[in-house]
Amino acid sequence: MKKPGRYRLLTSSSARKILAYCDYLKKAPLLLTNFLFLFFVLNGQDQKTDYKIIFRGDSVGNMQLCKNKTGDNISLKLTSRVRIRFFVKVNVECQEMSSFQNGRLIYSNVSRVVNGKEKAARQTRAYGDTYEATSFGKAVTSTIKPIDYNLNMLYFQEPFNKQIVYSDNFQQFLTVEQVALHRYKIVLPDGNYNYYTFTDGLCSTVELHHSFYTVYLQN
Repeated sequence: MKKPGRYRLLTSSSARKILAYCDYLKKAPLLLTNFLFLFFVLNGQDQKTDYKIIFRGDSVGNMQLCKNKTGDNISLKLTSRVRIRFFVKVNVECQEMSSFQNGRLIYSNVSRVVNGKEKAARQTRAYGDTYEATSFGKAVTSTIKPIDYNLNMLYFQEPFNKQIVYSDNFQQFLTVEQVALHRYKIVLPDGNYNYYTFTDGLCSTVELHHSFYTVYLQN
């Protein structure tokens, strides 16, 4: 009699369990960020800011930013929904989360869905003194430069004496240029640029200048 082989076919039940586990691993970074944000919210102080998204004089959506501070920990969350028409209707939903400990970014996540299709899934993680940035789970870049200020933080803290800011979406540092009192310009890697205007230390208006259009965020 032959001894049983070392390998056997997976049952349909086992295959389903493996697929479910793989799906869990894909969602783990977002679940971790949601957990961190919920933990900080339940144990800290909240600050919330809402913006109307204006295109050609019409309100086409909204954006909300939440900041929670617990001791030396800061958690930020941005959510936005836009329904806009160019040649066709475009629905965009974005969510960005970032967590800081002792003034240093430890994790961020950017998710963007356009007309029901996921277009962005980007994470930046701290590993000791370095950072690794990934897009759809694949490493895209790394840096040893400390990240203590990102674009989500900018909405709550005017960039006095700040020359650079980290973009969790583009996963690189951008130059901050002060163009007037309480007004700053940031040029994006794709050639577009934004203006940020501050009132009492908080961002009150954003102008998003694209090659073909301009969008305004108004507090």
